[in-house]
Order: sequence, then C-alpha cells, then structure tokens
Amino acid sequence: MIDLKNKVAIITGASRGVGKACALKLAAEGVKVVVAAKTVVSHERTPGTIHDTVAEIKALGSDALAVQTNVRFEEQIVHLVQQTMQAFGRIDIVINNAGAIMFMPVEEMPVKRFDLMMQLNYRAPFILCHEAIPHMKKNQSGAIINMSPPTQLGSLAAEQWSGRTCYLMSKFGMSNLTCGLAEELKSDNISVNSLWPENIIDTQATRVFAKMLAASSTISWYRPELVAEAVLYVIKSEDAALTGQTLIAEKVLYNHGVNDLSHYLVNQGA
Repeated sequence: MIDLKNKVAIITGASRGVGKACALKLAAEGVKVVVAAKTVVSHERTPGTIHDTVAEIKALGSDALAVQTNVRFEEQIVHLVQQTMQAFGRIDIVINNAGAIMFMPVEEMPVKRFDLMMQLNYRAPFILCHEAIPHMKKNQSGAIINMSPPTQLGSLAAEQWSGRTCYLMSKFGMSNLTCGLAEELKSDNISVNSLWPENIIDTQATRVFAKMLAASSTISWYRPELVAEAVLYVIKSEDAALTGQTLIAEKVLYNHGVNDLSHYLVNQGA
C-alpha cells in the first residue's frame, strides 16, 4: 500500500459529513489536508466549519489549511488551488465531494435548482481537476476521487430515472469525467475513480431527503467514516489497473477483508 505521509489533499465539502470524515481519515495517515467548503460559521442546519475540521486534523498531528470555497464559482476554485500550492507546494490527491441533491420531475424542476446541481455536481469537479492536474502531473503520481455513482442504474439514489432525471444528469456526468480523465492521465500515473454507497450515509443531506431516498427499515444507515475508509483503500492501492472505475464503497471494504460493517451503523435517520 502507498505511503501517504506528507502528501497533500484537497477535499471539497469538508466542513462536515463525508468530506470531513475523509479529511480526518487521510490526516491520520500523515496527509496534509486542504479543507474547502463554504461554512465558516456553524448553524443548526449546517453544523461544523472548515476551521473546526482543521482544528481536529491538527489535533491528530497533521497539517491542514482552511480555504473558504463556494465551488459554484470558478474564481474561488482557482483561488483554492493557488492557496494550496502557496502553502504546501504540491497537490497529490483531489476529492470532489461537495454536491447538491434534488429529486423532482423535469417539468417541475426550477431552473435555478437545476443550475445549482449542474454547477456543484458537474461543473465544479471539472474546474477543480482542470486547475489541479498540471500540478499533479509534476509529481507523476496522484489520485482523484469523484463522489458519483456507477454509470448505470441500480445504486442508491440512482435506482430509477423517473423523478431523478436532473440529478442523475449531473451525477452521471461526474462519473463520465472519471472515465475520461482516467484515460487521459494513465501515462502520468494519476488514478481517477468514482465512489458511491449502496446504503444511506448519515449526513445533513440524507436526513433532509430520507423519504426521497426511499429510506425504510430494510436500508442500512452508516456513518460517513464508511466512505472515508473506502477512500483510503482506493488511494493507497498500488494496483495500476484501479483507475477509471465507478466503485461501490461497501464492496471496496469487502474486497479488503472488512466483512463486518456493523461498527459503522447508526440508528436510521438519527
């Protein structure tokens, strides 16, 4: 497995949820983490800030940088990459985690909500990759992970087109970015993969949209650390063929011998 000590990671949406869990998981491996998100003041509906995440990372003994970033805006993503290079001088890992979700038929979807999903789920990962790749190529190694589903129906939040067309347009677009970039970056030894859960990951978004996700007693709820653990395995893998894949987080863990996921369980909707 690849040694990650002193590598540098940019993680979007890292003030809470999956992004924060990934930040802490990588920091525990010695990664220097750039925490990118909008939240600098905690609220009841949006608890946690980029500064809280940085404080927890530093408590683990790793270095971190908070950069307030609204990934809807190109100039803020450009600034994020510039700040990363100024602080740490390299970029090894990019995790495109920030996103938006809304299930609604096309005729009912407000254009501004459609635009928001496309900006966050589709356009922002492209811009961040566009800006970060030249720096990653200098290292002739690295990893990009996009939080997006397999490129066919069947996984959580991608069970059907009906009522989810706009959302899936944005998320499958993100997965297509994975497949295309993987081919473009093979010669530079930069892996590009997507990661997606089969079950519900307990975050602010899933609590709001639990009914839309068809949550029931038959669907398990897991802590964000489950995805973070899978991220770590993907990034640390020395398998040159592990690129251009749209992976399921639970299956990644099973493939690495983690057969009991019960310690990630939470009470449904808790």
